[in-house]
Amino acid sequence: MGNNSVTWRLLPPAHGDPATELAAGTAMLAGLVTTHQPALRWYAAGSQPALVIGSGQKLSEVDQLALRQQGVTLHRRASGGTAVLFVPGFLMQDIALPLDHPLAHPDVSESYRWLGEVWQATLMQFGIDTRIIDIATARADRQLLDPLTARSCFGGRSPYEILVDDRKLVGFAQVRRREGMLFQVGVYTHWPGQQLATLLAILPAERQLFIERLAGRVTDLATVCASPPDLHRLATAFATVLQQRYDVHIVASDWTTEELKVMAAVQSRFLPLPLEG
Repeated sequence: MGNNSVTWRLLPPAHGDPATELAAGTAMLAGLVTTHQPALRWYAAGSQPALVIGSGQKLSEVDQLALRQQGVTLHRRASGGTAVLFVPGFLMQDIALPLDHPLAHPDVSESYRWLGEVWQATLMQFGIDTRIIDIATARADRQLLDPLTARSCFGGRSPYEILVDDRKLVGFAQVRRREGMLFQVGVYTHWPGQQLATLLAILPAERQLFIERLAGRVTDLATVCASPPDLHRLATAFATVLQQRYDVHIVASDWTTEELKVMAAVQSRFLPLPLEG
């Protein structure tokens, strides 16, 4: 790999609100055009809860009255999948790679392999024993997944995501554009399954079933680790594994002028959606 390939930019977090954080991912992709350099950032959900739905998810799947009553904003992200609840303790990572980078595999599913392996080794540093979902298992699981459970993004399983005791701990998403590819990663310190159930358009008779099914498929850092790592500890451990495996050196970097312009320009796409009821 060349010099640019082994030096990754570590970008500062944005302002904490969901619209800005989602816009930052688009800005990272735009930055690849001028920097030609991988970029990474870590961020956590702020104090204002937000429900973020997938790019193609129907509004009919959320309970807009419940969102209004609970003061939860609703946003639509650029990546696919279904609902994710942004609450304190939800820890996230974005990684932008140029399309010609050695880790930017052309196959969408296979492109997650290196990421899953690095996350597995990262969590091992905290004594968390994990299993990676292979492609065949993920596809078989998707075929059997019931529509109720599928309304939560963490209810499904994608290739190379991270399991502990057969429950998902780390979830992945991906956005591909002509500028490059953006990996988006999320892990909960505390799984908010009960609150999520109140915000989706689920029949009252099915709500407890939804909670129980997700409880059997999702876990969190507080459950699997006596001393759950915070964002800083995760970032440090992840950087150590990247350097050991790929000779990657992460260097703190400010947003470029172009990235800041793009972030401001696209933020309106991710502003809270108007709620009915």
